[in-house]
Amino acid sequence: MPHTEDSSEKRFEEIHQAFESIKQKHRDDLGEKDVRYIKKIRRYSRIFEVIGRGLIWALPGPFAVIGVPFLFLHRNLEAIEIGHNVLHGQYDTFESIPQFHSRKFRWKAPMDEAAWRQEHNGIHHVHTNVYEKDPDLNHGFLRTNSKIPHNKWHWFQVPIYLLFVYPTMLYNFDAQNLGNNDKFRERRFPLGNKGYATFENTEALSDDDRKKRHQRAVWRVWVKEYALFPLLALVTGYGFFKVFLANLLADVLNNYWIALTIQATHLTEPLQPEEALKNKGKWYISQLDSSVNFKGNRWQSILWGHLNYQVEHHLFPDIPSHRYPEIAIEVQAICEKYDLPYKSNKNWWQAIRNYIGILWRFSFKDAKPTTEDRCYLNQGVENVK
Repeated sequence: MPHTEDSSEKRFEEIHQAFESIKQKHRDDLGEKDVRYIKKIRRYSRIFEVIGRGLIWALPGPFAVIGVPFLFLHRNLEAIEIGHNVLHGQYDTFESIPQFHSRKFRWKAPMDEAAWRQEHNGIHHVHTNVYEKDPDLNHGFLRTNSKIPHNKWHWFQVPIYLLFVYPTMLYNFDAQNLGNNDKFRERRFPLGNKGYATFENTEALSDDDRKKRHQRAVWRVWVKEYALFPLLALVTGYGFFKVFLANLLADVLNNYWIALTIQATHLTEPLQPEEALKNKGKWYISQLDSSVNFKGNRWQSILWGHLNYQVEHHLFPDIPSHRYPEIAIEVQAICEKYDLPYKSNKNWWQAIRNYIGILWRFSFKDAKPTTEDRCYLNQGVENVK
């Protein structure tokens, strides 16, 4: 039986209501277990910090490296399982934990919170994989699809990002969120920002304002990690440079870990049509089509900020992340019922290989898309059975 416009819209509405029912179910269930969870993660973070800094200070010479994994765990939990999820407003409804409300939270990471909420929550999570709308398609100057005009920088995007950008990934987000990447592309690229999402300066910030906000976010980390703690070690009889270098190593590891996690779940074809925003059912499908998961155990998921459940995160970004494993079962049931895409890699390494493959392929001028013809919304409702 052929699809009619009315039957197609009815099906999109059914899909909309199916996902809305999952969201409402978990919103209604929010309670003390969610409060206990985020408090427990913060408690573990602080324990890891004390152990890590203590070992780095006390152990002699190269043995101080034993403390680095613990410091890494602290930095990582604060950056993604706590910071990223809190800034999505996942704990805003709990009056007992105002320190975890998105508007009051101060990130233990070198990023401006207000700029992040605007760019990440308000733009990326709405216009996911939409050409010239989603800034996370690019993360600077990346070419991740065939529509972006090719230039000489793209020949080298894989080594540049793997060797230079990812070790400092967290320090680069403000360049995206506050518009500095736009200026780089304007100066360096023949066609400027054509093909890229540009900064929406809704606060009418001056260049000085943006510079100050970025510097404030960076210096609060640098002062703590590369001045305060090394100097405290020095005045208490321990090595300044030992602590400085150990903190630097933990910082680099944290940046790499988060960069690989984010990129492995975001850089996925195909591009999405902007008109998906006009229909909530179509928007849910576009999120499914634009996100990819990878498998891991419970503890690994915590260290990934539950971003290995990127599909669930994009469908329900304001639901506490520790619920995503449970939600995933419900989402997969809906996808099976309506024959919708549900993308998942077998493990983190497969996800990394796949996204580096995308970066490598689109390094070349004549690269063609491999999955654009499978974009559900570009094909029409015939593919939403």
